[in-house]
Amino acid sequence: MKTIAIATFGLLITAFAGSAIADTTAPVGLTRAQVRMQLVDAERAGVIPTSQNDYPPTADQIAENRTLYKVQFGHSNEPQQWAMGNHASNQG
Repeated sequence: MKTIAIATFGLLITAFAGSAIADTTAPVGLTRAQVRMQLVDAERAGVIPTSQNDYPPTADQIAENRTLYKVQFGHSNEPQQWAMGNHASNQG
């Protein structure tokens, strides 16, 4: 009788632990790819400041940042590949 009670108790604990693990909900907020894409979009728009003393960036700084982005990437899709996790440095 004692063995049956211990076994039943063990099964209940296992069931509750399994349901607690299974009850995980989807993460609230943005995915890593969405955050990366927002960073790419902000960099393309020129609104990422170049230093901590440059926030918020001025209109001149935004224009300069946009120019630097175009010089670095042109029409390349490299930033989008990075945002989706397909950058060459991530591939082994």
